[in-house]
Order: sequence, then structure tokens, then C-alpha cells
Amino acid sequence: MEQGNRRWIIRDAAGQLEGPFTTEKVLYKIGRGEFSGEEYIALYPDGKWIPISQDPQFYDKLLEVLSKDPNREMSEETSVLEFTRPVTSSMNVVPPDQATTQPGPVSETIEEAKPKRKKRKKRPEDIELVDVRPQVMKAVLRRARLPLLVIMVGLAVGAGVFFSATQEKGRIRLIAPQRNQAQVAPETLRGRVHRGFTEFLKDTLDGYLKAQNDFVYIIERDSKNSEAMALLCVTYLQLWPYAYQDTSDSKVIASVVQMSSAVDPGGANSAACRAVDLAVRNRYQEAKSLVESVLDSWSHTRQPPILFYYLKGQLLENTNEHMPAIGYLKSAQKLWPQWILPFVLEAQALTKLERYNDAGNLYRNILRNNPAHTVARIELGLLEYKQFNRNEQGESYLKQALENDNAPRSVLSRGFFGLAEIALNRGDNATALRYAEKAYSLNSSNNMAKNLIVQIGGVKTLKKQKTKTGQLMHEGDQFFREGDYHAAQAHYKAAFEQENNPLAALKAAQCLWKLSFSTEAIEWLNRAIKTDPKLIEAYVTLADYQAQRYNFLAAARVLESAKRVNPRSHEVYRGYAMLELKRNNAKGVISFGKRALQLFENDVETLILMAQASIILRDFKMAFNYASKAVEMDVNHRKAQVAYAEALAGLQGVDVGIDYLLRLVNNYSLVTEYRLALGKMHLADERYAQAEEIFRQIIKLEEKPKEAYVELSKVLRAQGQIEEALDLLLKAAVLDPADAEPLFMAGAIYLDLKRPREAAVQFQRVLTINKLYPRVHYQLGRAALLENDPKAALTYTEQEKKANPNLADAYLLAAEAHSLMQQYSHCASEYQKAIKLRPQQANIYVKLAQCYRKAGNLDAAMAMLNVAATKESGLAEIYKEQGAIYEVKGDTAHAIEAYRQYFALDPDAPDRQQIEDRISALQSGRRL
Repeated sequence: MEQGNRRWIIRDAAGQLEGPFTTEKVLYKIGRGEFSGEEYIALYPDGKWIPISQDPQFYDKLLEVLSKDPNREMSEETSVLEFTRPVTSSMNVVPPDQATTQPGPVSETIEEAKPKRKKRKKRPEDIELVDVRPQVMKAVLRRARLPLLVIMVGLAVGAGVFFSATQEKGRIRLIAPQRNQAQVAPETLRGRVHRGFTEFLKDTLDGYLKAQNDFVYIIERDSKNSEAMALLCVTYLQLWPYAYQDTSDSKVIASVVQMSSAVDPGGANSAACRAVDLAVRNRYQEAKSLVESVLDSWSHTRQPPILFYYLKGQLLENTNEHMPAIGYLKSAQKLWPQWILPFVLEAQALTKLERYNDAGNLYRNILRNNPAHTVARIELGLLEYKQFNRNEQGESYLKQALENDNAPRSVLSRGFFGLAEIALNRGDNATALRYAEKAYSLNSSNNMAKNLIVQIGGVKTLKKQKTKTGQLMHEGDQFFREGDYHAAQAHYKAAFEQENNPLAALKAAQCLWKLSFSTEAIEWLNRAIKTDPKLIEAYVTLADYQAQRYNFLAAARVLESAKRVNPRSHEVYRGYAMLELKRNNAKGVISFGKRALQLFENDVETLILMAQASIILRDFKMAFNYASKAVEMDVNHRKAQVAYAEALAGLQGVDVGIDYLLRLVNNYSLVTEYRLALGKMHLADERYAQAEEIFRQIIKLEEKPKEAYVELSKVLRAQGQIEEALDLLLKAAVLDPADAEPLFMAGAIYLDLKRPREAAVQFQRVLTINKLYPRVHYQLGRAALLENDPKAALTYTEQEKKANPNLADAYLLAAEAHSLMQQYSHCASEYQKAIKLRPQQANIYVKLAQCYRKAGNLDAAMAMLNVAATKESGLAEIYKEQGAIYEVKGDTAHAIEAYRQYFALDPDAPDRQQIEDRISALQSGRRL
């Protein structure tokens, strides 16, 4: 390889990596002062790390830069501009007399700290972009003479970082601050703080990457700096479009959320991190509620929350509320006029409002202050040719901007399509096609680019276009976040077909499940497992889906397969716990959950399962412990918060749990999960009026309030409003045709109303949706028995026994059917089987005794009654049946005594008159 074409990886003093760069690019960056001489350098991909100053060509360039700037022989603290909080703090404001509505100069507090030197005359709207130059050459040479041992340690650490940071072209990894680093005095970090702010203000990809490095460095050495944490979180938000957007990147943000919450609990800085975390997880309603809460609390203070004006503007812009968004963005601009991002967002909003001149002027102003702003240059180029009919100027802007890829893919795609249209207008179809293909490769959802390819090159040319798997996955993720699961699953399927990407198959399955295509979802999960047998997440997801379909055996087999693949996976044991919860086996949940937590003690999902199981077991203290830890790990996790409220209610009373949920509802007014939990808590405590009000609120708030319909139907059923309850259940069934629960509940109501035919219709619909739905054959048997068809009832009970052999109700119903058919021996046999499943239920022994009596086995009948008395001596039915046995035996006195005991225990017995007639007949010696 030629010397000039070598590629290098650079590692700075904080251990962060850049590159790979060519030799020429490294020399160029040294010349610009971007490398200070403290960095280490290694040939890409597997070269050894050495100080950059030990390479002769780079050493010469460092000397050259030093010779041009003699002021470099200063310490970092004196060479870097002083940092003062009024301009840069996320919590502080610029004095009113310095605020402007356009990007303006840095405040005088910073200007006064600059070394005195001749400056060019500035326009009022310019932003001062501070150039932080390299360190003194003495420090460079000292670093070059580090002991061999230190160099080797640095090499080992750098190599580890290098391999962990390997990434696709065009995608980046977010970097998290490392904990337990040696702390330094905040004053010694002034230079790094100022440099981080300066790069942050530029609003460019390169600037945010450098700002990320600086803020991480600061937080590692000043772990109490919550302002740096807030700015780091907002930096993550700007880098998110370029990131992998996977679990690894999400964990980086979550780690800073935890750090900021510990340092600044309840403060605006920690709230900024929580808002960013919610936004990147697509939990926009929660993010919006949190942002509004902070603005309500802080906006009228002496320190308005600048970042939250921006965040509110961004969230409004995402929902196409352009005018309100501009209002908040202008507030951010006035408070912090050096930050370019709010101006860019305002210009984009103005374009959508068709205020093209205002948008164009704003973009030009941005470019005067930062000519390297790629997004502004692309957007202005599009305006120049589309709205102002200046094709040459527009083309010039676009070509300059598109020389690099320092913009989100969607913006780059629009830029290339703009060049395609300009070329098409010139009649240069070949160039237009080339640009259109580039636009389509960057964003396959760009339908205009797609149509232009077909227009010029035909369908065959379009079919030749191969969108990269990474791009398809990225676009699929975007659609998934927007709730467009149809489009998302199409992208994931295409990604899988292109490269057999198992993650694509997994995500396609998740989309299909949300679309109620459960069978196809399971098929795609099997594809994912077949493609990558070590993809544990696919196994666990498949087991979850099977459990939700009540196919518990299939779910268990899937988890066993996963366990063989990775016996040390906490996800597998969490999957077992989830399965046991679905089976209502709380003790099983605890057992498997403990094993999962032994492998990963901070797994939030497992902690929630443990809390839910503990609530079922009424061990509210343990439930509170598990839920508290889950909330501590992820304060925004809705299930964790609900479990915490339920544990509180169990420990301290329902009112305490209700008050906690009310606070959540007030803080997150648009998050219906908290309202739903509040309504359920009222319902469980039989506070029907309050529950009804809450569920009706949810129905108004949600577009598809299926669960609210179901819960409200329970309230109305309890209040006797049966017809409306049935209507709500049918509405819920229409909203989600794959969910059989509303139809099952409707069938149960019809049974209670003694309308067996209508009930049977609903239960048959349940079977059409899911043949494994529990208790449905049992309910069909009940309907058949009400129709006086015991043979059909027996057929259904046999089917229920096969599906759920441990369900005692099926055996009890079969016994009733046999009794109706006067098959008393079979009746007794069924009751005996039921007793094995419910040995503590006294009334089953009474019914068994009745069958024995009718079969003529009086001694066995009396023995069963004696057992029943040991289980529940006050059960009136025992003495009624005892009286019948004595009556058969001809023991009139004992029969009358037993019947009178029956009345004593149940004075309002429904058959009292009949029993009194029997007593009278016995006393007179007559037979009834």
C-alpha cells in the first residue's frame, strides 16, 4: 500500500476512537488543529498503537503547526477560553439585553476572557466558533517518552476499545461515561467544558461526535456534573439518527439517565435525560408529558430550562404542529442564541408552512455562521431550485453538501433527488438516473426517487436496485416507531431475503404479531431461529407468543431448546418465569425468576415478573422490594410503575396505591396505561362509579381502546347493565379480531342470563380464533347442559379434559351430566377425579355423597359427608344430604334432625318449603 493511501485509527487521551482516515486526512486534521499530539495512532485494521508523535511524517506536521502558533506553549487551562455558565449552562439564561431572535455573538463574559489579539470585524448575527488548538510540544514529547509499561497498558485498552467499537460505514456507536474514574477538581476541566460546548453549538455530526467525547470525559472526572449529563443526553438525541439504534445504544442512554437521576433527583437536568430516553424509545406521549411538566415548573423562574423549550419544539414538530413548535424554538433561540439547532428546526418548520423566503433567509444566516452545516446547505439548495427557480445556485449548494454524508439519510436522500430533478430538467437523463438511484439507496421509502427510476430506466432498473440490509433495517425501525407495522414488516422481510438476517426475521415477526397475524409471526420466528440457532431473543419471543395463545407445551419446548443452546442465559429463565405467570403459577414464576436474577440481577423485566407473582401470592413486602428496584432501574417503565402501585396498595392500603397512580396520571396525562391501572384498582375494590369514569375517559383518549372496553364491561356487568356490557365486548372483538377474550366474556354473560344458544355462538367464535383457548369447551358443555343435552355436554367435557387435564371444573360438569342421565356410578367416578384436583372443597364431597346415595351405596355416601364436615363443618348442604340418606334408611328421627340443622345453618334456603313438606310427611308417616 502506498504511503499516502494508508488508513489510520486515532485514539485520543480519553480512549475514544476516530477513523479510519487516510494519511493525507490525518495530516490535514493536524494542520487544522483537530489533533493535539496526545493521541495514539494505529494502522487500520490491525496495526499496533503508537503515540502519533512517534511517526516521522506526523511529527513533522505537528512541529510545523507549532511553529506557526507560538502561543501553544501554554497550559490547557490558560490556552482555552474561560467558560462561564450564563451562556452555556442548560439551566441558565443569557441576560435579556443580550438575547436576540437570530444567531448572535457569544456573550461578553467569554469575549473578555480571550487573549488580546486583532480580530476581524464581525457581523451582528455571527456565531463565534472557538478554535481549540493543540497542546504544547513539550507535552507531546513527554507523552512520547512514556515508560514502555504505560504504553503497553494503553495499547491493550485501546485495542479493546477498537474491537468493541468496530462499526458499519455510516453507523456509529454511542459512548457511555465509565464509572469509578478518578475525580478531579471541576476547575481543571474548564477547557474541556468549553470545547464541548463549542462543538455542541455547531449542530453538525462532527461537532456532536466531538462534544460527546468531551462531555463523556468531563462526566467521568466530575461525576456530579448534572449539566454536562443533560447536554450529553441531548447530544445522544442528535446522534441517534446515525447510531445503530439497538439495545447497546439504548443502554448507553439509560446509563446516563441513571447517573443524572442519582446526582439531580427531581431536577431539570435529570429530567432532560429522561425525556431523551423516552423519545428514542418512541414513547413520545410520556416524553411530551415530562417536558410539559418541567416547563410548567421552571419556565417562570429566573433560570428557564433552555433545553426543554427545544425539546418541546422538537416534539411538536414531529407531530406536524409547526406554528406551536416555532414558538418554543424561538424561546430557545432567545435564551441561547449561539446554538444553531433551534434555528435549523425553525427553518424546516417554515418550509413546511410554505414560508419559503423566511426559511431561505434563516438557512443563509446559519451558513454564514457555520459554512460546514450540511443539513442547512442541502435544505437551502432544495429551496433555491424548487421555490426560487435558481437551478445553478441550488445545484451548487447540493453538490457542496453531498460531498460528505454528515446528515441524516432522509435528508441526504432528498438532496440527491434534488440533483436528479435538476439533471432531468436539463435533459441529462443518465445523470438524473444515477442521482435518483443514490437517493433511493439512501431511503427506499423515497417514492419520488423510486418513480423517477421507473420513469427513466423502467421497472427492470428499479428491480436491480439493491438497498443495503442496514438501510432496510433502519427504515423498518423508523416505520415501527411510527406505528406503521405493515410498512415495517415489509422492510424487515426484504432485509431477511437479502442476507438471511435473523434479526430482520425476528423484527418482522414482532410486527406481524402486532398486526394480529399470529400464525405468520410464529413462522417468521422459526425462520430466525433456523438462520441463527444462537439467537436467544427469538426463542424467548416465540415462547411468549405460544404462551399468549395458551399453547403452554409448545412454549416449554421452545424454552428447553433455548436452554440447550445457552444454559447460562438469564433471558431463558425469564422466559420460563413469563410462561409460569401466564399459567397462573406464581410459585413457578418466583423459582425461575430467582434463577434469572442470579445471572443478571438488574434485569428490569424479571424484576417486574417477580413483583407481579409476589402480588398474586399476597407477599406485598417482596412485591414492593422487586417493584422498587425495577423503578429504580427504569423510572419510565410503565409496567414497573404499575407493579409498584399495586405493591403499595397491598402494603399500605388501596387508597395509597390509588394516590400513587393518580400522581402518575397527572404527570403523564396522555399515558393511558396508568389510567387503566387506576381503573382496575378501583374495580378490584368495588368502587364501580370511579372505575367507570376512568374507563370512559380512556375510551375518549385512545383511538383503539380495546382493553378499556373490556374493563368497562366488567364494571357494567357488576352494576347489572348487561346490554351495554355486551355491546362493549363486541366492539372490543372488532378492534382486535385475533383476541378471543372479549367473545369468551360475552359468552359467559349469555350463560349467566340463561341464554345458552347465544352463548354457544360466541364460544364457537372463540374456537375459530384459537382452539387452545382455556375453558371454552367447558363453557360449551355448560351451554349444552342448559339446553338439556347432557350427551353434548359430556363430549365437550372430554375435549376440555384433553386440553386442560388439571381443570377440576370439567370433571364436575361431567358428573352433573351423568347425574342428569341417571348414570350415578359414572357421576361418582367424575366427582372422585375432581376431588383429587380440589381436595379441600367440601361441597364436592357432598355432591359425591349424593351420587353414592342415588346409586344405593349409603355407607359410602355417609362417609363422604363425614369428610365434608371435616373440611367445612358449617356447610348447610351437608345436613340436607344427611337428612336424605337417613330418610332412605328409614331413620325418621335422624332425618328430621338433620333437616332442621340445615335450616339452622341456612334459614333462607331456596328449597325450605320443599324440605318442610318432607319433614311434615315424615312426622305423619306419609311418603312424598
